[in-house]
Amino acid sequence: MGQAKGIYQAPAAEVARELLAKWVTKWGEVEPKAVASLQRAFEQTLTYYSLGAAVGQLARTTSLLERTNRELRRKFRQVGVWGSEVGAAAGTYLQVARLNTWWAKGSWWQTSQNLFFQLLTLANP
Repeated sequence: MGQAKGIYQAPAAEVARELLAKWVTKWGEVEPKAVASLQRAFEQTLTYYSLGAAVGQLARTTSLLERTNRELRRKFRQVGVWGSEVGAAAGTYLQVARLNTWWAKGSWWQTSQNLFFQLLTLANP
């Protein structure tokens, strides 16, 4: 079933249609509800291919909340296990600060330097 993701990562609408046909052939009898769900309004979902590569990429990633969640999950997988609740909160805060800087087209170097001095001030009142 994981191959369904590849359908929407195809480089062109024609390739996506071919991948869908292969997927339907493989899963049609085993998972008919899943197949019917993916086939429903499939052509309308391919509209972003007609927008061009740059616009299509933006259309796939316009939700900042989804992007934030994806980035947080990625970072949490890298860390594995947090040593404490404070460490988890600090890691989450730093990741959100990094994302905010990226979206604002700011300098991560400047942001990290500011965070460092803020933490230094908190540690040495």
